[in-house]
Amino acid sequence: MPNRTIAFAHTALLVSAALIAALLLATWEATIPTAQHSASVWIVEDDGASDGGEVARTVERVAAEQRISVGLVVPDVRSPESLWHMYLAVGDPGSAQADWLTDGYPSFGRTMELRVHPVRDMADRSPRGNYLVFGPPENARVLADALAAHGLGADPGAGQARLWQSFLGGPLFHVLATALLVGTTSIGAGVLLDSRDHGVRRLHGHSYTRILLGDLGRVARLWGVALPAVCALTLFLLGLYNGWNQLGLYSLTALALLGVLAAAALVTHAAALGLVHATGVLPALRGRLPVRSTRAAVYLVRVPVLLLLLGVLASTLHLAQAAREQRAALEAFERTGETSHATLNGSTAFDDPGTAERLLGPWLRRADLDGELVVAERHPPASLVPVGAPRPGFDVLVVNDTYLARQEVLSPTGARYGAAPSDDRVRVLLPPAHAAHREAVEGELPDWYALQAGSTGTAADIEVLPLAGGQRVFTYGSRDPGGTDASPFLRDPVIVALPNGSALSDRTYVTYLTHEALLFPDPDVVLEARADPRVAEYVNTVQPILDKARSAHAAQVAAVRVELLALAAGTAVLLTTGVAACVIHVRTHAQTVFARHISGWGFLSAHRRFLAVEAVVALGFTGWAAWDTLAALRALDDPLRPLPPQPVPTSGLEPLYAAAVTAAGLALTLGALALFHRRIVREGPSRA
Repeated sequence: MPNRTIAFAHTALLVSAALIAALLLATWEATIPTAQHSASVWIVEDDGASDGGEVARTVERVAAEQRISVGLVVPDVRSPESLWHMYLAVGDPGSAQADWLTDGYPSFGRTMELRVHPVRDMADRSPRGNYLVFGPPENARVLADALAAHGLGADPGAGQARLWQSFLGGPLFHVLATALLVGTTSIGAGVLLDSRDHGVRRLHGHSYTRILLGDLGRVARLWGVALPAVCALTLFLLGLYNGWNQLGLYSLTALALLGVLAAAALVTHAAALGLVHATGVLPALRGRLPVRSTRAAVYLVRVPVLLLLLGVLASTLHLAQAAREQRAALEAFERTGETSHATLNGSTAFDDPGTAERLLGPWLRRADLDGELVVAERHPPASLVPVGAPRPGFDVLVVNDTYLARQEVLSPTGARYGAAPSDDRVRVLLPPAHAAHREAVEGELPDWYALQAGSTGTAADIEVLPLAGGQRVFTYGSRDPGGTDASPFLRDPVIVALPNGSALSDRTYVTYLTHEALLFPDPDVVLEARADPRVAEYVNTVQPILDKARSAHAAQVAAVRVELLALAAGTAVLLTTGVAACVIHVRTHAQTVFARHISGWGFLSAHRRFLAVEAVVALGFTGWAAWDTLAALRALDDPLRPLPPQPVPTSGLEPLYAAAVTAAGLALTLGALALFHRRIVREGPSRA
């Protein structure tokens, strides 16, 4: 068997592959309900000549001729966050998809349900959407050509989503990166700790290849014990979790991940053994290592680990704060009752924008005039200040009279703002914290209003009124224009209050609808409108905002847990690299340290050069974090620089996070160094 460090590394890799595969499949289902298809055809064009029943029969014919399965997947109208539907045509009665029609789809996770219906049931709905192909991927072209005969066009640029794309940033990337680093650094440290044993083998005439093969043989014996144990434990846990649903797909995913991790482990083992062999046999017997190359290798890993830990720590704190705010906001969402937001069908995005505006705009305007619609649109703050001016530090919320009737918005005297006194009165409610921007807002608002009202708008009577300071205003969960703020509350925003139904153009109504900023206290208003097949083709869901808030909170909590796992693994990597640096140091300078000790030198002075290098790395990393944060904050204040979307926005606290990471790294390294120092003092330099 290999030494304990290497044994731990390989066991950790086996467990990591099993865990990451489960996280990957469960996360994927929240995006696409199934990962078992080989290709997809996204139908985005309909010339109006198609008939749902004929399209269903064509899909059945293609499936039968090609002996494949084809399924149209669509979100549920009322519960799109947790329920999707698949209209399935099965061409091979012996395929796994045939069982889905009778037994239901075996979802891997617990957050998403996919209900399977016969393809003929899609006759009463729009044929536009995403058709999944279960079978050879070249059949996607056959399906697209068959649907084209009905006037249905596919998006030629639509790419096939792949499981591995889930690793392109976010918590899963952090977990995979830390798993790789845990395995590789532990294996590297384990090989360094075995340098004396390798020296003995070299003294007996063993070559590099023979020693490497011997090490791998011991690793293989370890896998012979650990792999069945991990598999048995995984099967037991999967049985409890989902009754072994999608066990085949899970096994393939876990094996692919394990192959990547094992390949990295093999390369690391070979490279570390090569470093050990760069030392002469006699020095190797004394535990000596090639100082420069080994130390460079350690710090080439240590610095990226610091960067990764900084990102994981910032992400964890950001997600935890967002989850806490979402949890606190659930009470406000519960008070909204059945209030729902409608969403546009993404498959209609390639239509002429005027079509949706002419169809949906008048309906939304009538609902607004009748008080059946709440407007809560968040705007970029730069939209209310002159072009080129510094970005203001306030939020902008556009509301209507119905919003003011349902949400308490107070003036400094404590009076509640209500409906506008006339249909052309636009009020800007300015809190005292942002009173300095009054002149800029008054000058910019006419142009802003003209953009919202469009060509049909009339000149507005604009009035700036005071807003009581310190208020938290509810946004109903509408989208943040920057895409980073998950909180449904704004503190001291600038509120633009518009009269019901007379201020927005048809285009603006549809735009607000895509931002989830139009809310319907009575969802039947949308369901009745969807009785018109033309509206139903564009408005595909009407979801209670309470359900969406609960789903978002659950997803945020799950992301926090994954990030905490990555944070713990990253801390283990930091400890491992610290131990490796200490091993190199004490084995190279053991006699010097021992001599200094018996001469009365203290612990810090005996290792002053090593600790000085660690301090330089810590200070350099913290200094870089401070510089990078200041540069990011300057970019935020520069109105000429567009703000890229950031999963974790710059908070200004990154230097403190960096200081905490480096302090933890120094503490772990000092602890390891103290243990090695104590061993030198007690047992002499030969036992370092």
